[in-house]
Amino acid sequence: MTKQAAPTKSEAAPSKSSSRSLRGLELELTPGLARIAKEMAEALPEEGSSLDAITLLKQDHRKVEDLFEEYEGSENATEKGKIASKICLELRVHAKIEEELLYPPAHDEIDEDLVDEAIIEHAGAKDLIAQIEGMKPSERFYDAKVKVLSEYIKHHVKEEEKEMFPKLRSSDLDLKELGSQLLARKTELIQQLTSKT
Repeated sequence: MTKQAAPTKSEAAPSKSSSRSLRGLELELTPGLARIAKEMAEALPEEGSSLDAITLLKQDHRKVEDLFEEYEGSENATEKGKIASKICLELRVHAKIEEELLYPPAHDEIDEDLVDEAIIEHAGAKDLIAQIEGMKPSERFYDAKVKVLSEYIKHHVKEEEKEMFPKLRSSDLDLKELGSQLLARKTELIQQLTSKT
């Protein structure tokens, strides 16, 4: 018998945070972010897709890797700013769904230290994301911060895909059900952003 992913506290009781934080994404919605969210919404798998959790998360990883490559290939500060905004929003949503829905059951099923390290890596990435979002692409250290964020994410993805995900595949977690929950929450977060325009 496979275990079902347990509902999180955020599912059990609605958040009392302001609508500006969009249930924990902790960002102020701008017209630019709303446009990015609409693009993300268009790229979501269709409702009822049967992606398992690991497949869905790996798709997110590839998307962000492609965006970092696009950023590195750009010479235009305005374009870099748009790409960095996409990277930051993709990472915020990805981190949120992992922290709410993947890490709690993973912590119970696999090596606790591995999950704890992933949570700390998220905290470091979120700090850099907040710094990048508070800057203009023309400012000193902007490119350096995006580069360091890219390196953080490469390391984090490598650990998840080489260590955590294989252990999750061998666990009793129902990865199909967890994938459905992750996709539903990701869709909800993106729809919150698009509905605020």
